[in-house]
Amino acid sequence: MAHAISMDDGESRATPNERLEALKRRSASAPDYKQELGDDDLNKIMDRDLYETTKNGDVEKFIDELEKVIELRKLALSLIFDQVIPSGDSLLHVAASSGNDDVVELILLHFPNTVTQRNSWEDTPLHVAIRDGRFNATEKLIRQSTNSKILYWKNKDGKSPLYLAVERCENSGWKERKGADWEILRLLLEAFARDEAYAVQIQGMSPIVATIGETDLLKEIIDRLPKLPHVRDEKWGTPLHAAAASVENGDAVGVLLEKCPYLARQTDKNGSYPIHIACEAGNNREMRRLLKHTWPDLAEIKNKKGQNILHVAAEAGADKAVYYGLQEKGESDIIEKLVNSKDVDGNTPLHLASMHNHYKVMRSLTGVKGIDLQARNNNGLTALDVAVESRSVTTKSSKFLGRAILVVAGGGRSEGRPSGVSKSSPPEWIKDQINTLLLLATLVASVTFTAGITLPGGYNAFSDPHPGTATMLHHRLFQLFVLANTLAMYSSILAVLVLLWGLTIDFFNAELSYHSASPLLLMALISMSVAFFAAVTGAVSKLTWLASLVLFIAVLYLVMVTMFLAILIFPFSKAAMHIVCWYYVPVITLVYIVRLLVKLRGLISRSIMKF
Repeated sequence: MAHAISMDDGESRATPNERLEALKRRSASAPDYKQELGDDDLNKIMDRDLYETTKNGDVEKFIDELEKVIELRKLALSLIFDQVIPSGDSLLHVAASSGNDDVVELILLHFPNTVTQRNSWEDTPLHVAIRDGRFNATEKLIRQSTNSKILYWKNKDGKSPLYLAVERCENSGWKERKGADWEILRLLLEAFARDEAYAVQIQGMSPIVATIGETDLLKEIIDRLPKLPHVRDEKWGTPLHAAAASVENGDAVGVLLEKCPYLARQTDKNGSYPIHIACEAGNNREMRRLLKHTWPDLAEIKNKKGQNILHVAAEAGADKAVYYGLQEKGESDIIEKLVNSKDVDGNTPLHLASMHNHYKVMRSLTGVKGIDLQARNNNGLTALDVAVESRSVTTKSSKFLGRAILVVAGGGRSEGRPSGVSKSSPPEWIKDQINTLLLLATLVASVTFTAGITLPGGYNAFSDPHPGTATMLHHRLFQLFVLANTLAMYSSILAVLVLLWGLTIDFFNAELSYHSASPLLLMALISMSVAFFAAVTGAVSKLTWLASLVLFIAVLYLVMVTMFLAILIFPFSKAAMHIVCWYYVPVITLVYIVRLLVKLRGLISRSIMKF
């Protein structure tokens, strides 16, 4: 920015500094000189032309626009610098964001306090200059912010200027040590290094968190600012907590443990150690690393809820974390203490896994020697009680599989607990289930009624010996069809009546009607399947191979449907639970294999396209 007096048509012209000083002196006598603009003041919003000039014009045009606004709105110059755009950006925000360096320097020289202004996101001008990669503006603002300490302020996202610089640098080619983003980061690192109290004064998230995934950048920042790993966030978590929570953290946990191994024994506001966070996130590799740096007795590592690492992993459904946690510490006494430990609510890890129907976790825990399957929480509930009464929708797996695992392992219900679900179930849930079953039962009744009226083979004509009777009356498969279809129709009608009864009375009986109607509806579905099989087989009986194939398919599926009917009627039979386990294991395995094949196909397709 030129500060010397220039010549224009033989006449001297004042410099921008002199012109702005003249405006300040003229405004000092204005009646509103010492007033402040309220948020609802019409003069609070910045003039559009002034905004455009601040963003794109030179310093002379900027002052010209200031003079116009003073004359137009009759405002003191100091009040104009209090004006903002709808997002809350001040004149300095706009100039810094657009890289209008001469205007930035002029504003800082005459109105240095504007460096502390914040917009709607609580960004200072320094924040916006760094976010937009404006090196010159950042350099001027850093120099001006030395006394105001805005260098350490956070915005609404909890990000300080250094955090933003690290974030931008991580997303650009910083390894070449070139470009505006790298130069901005270097400026900030140097400014921090000059202040020995930077670790105490910096606000929001530690800039270390922004380097997770870029190990080399993390090492360089720690080497320059060795106190940064000490910085905690608002939840009192260390950078190691954040690294443990990230599955794709590169080698951040390893670097932090190498530089500051004591961080593994620090807790956050909830009393959680980094190993708690790693287990909750299912971060198995980092959990193994952290095991070597935490306290020797894992059973004593608990958060404020009284939960050890198995509690948090079981509640989150991190089955691999549970498995590796049990494998890593092979001492039977430690494992027994971990699986039987209770939190402040009296829940063991198995209670929490049952509560959320994490069947893989339940399978791992029930396989531990010495686990107490009859342990009760503070409400007097066993793990099986919790599984039966839970309405958790955190997994898509059948609730029967979790119950089956517990029953097969030898888990039981506490005395006096009903066999069904309790009154604590959400009314909205049971109402939706009843409506769904009601729709299905009505549909089955309609289909079976139609099939009963339009019999296979039709009716005898009036000229026949027995007019109006079925033509296939003496055929055995037809007789099976009639019996099965009749059973399906009346079972579905009875299910409809039971469900309608459940909608008109209290919630406890609504639950009862729901569980009573389920076997009836399943029986109707089985009967309808048998009726369909009999009708189709009778129609194709002359073609032996097709009739045999239809018979094979029908028997296979009828066995599966009958199995579920047995489970609904005898929900806590060990035999039924074994059937469920044997059914789900191959089905789930098949699903995983199909998903893997789909992923491999996609990888192969992309590889072929590259070549």
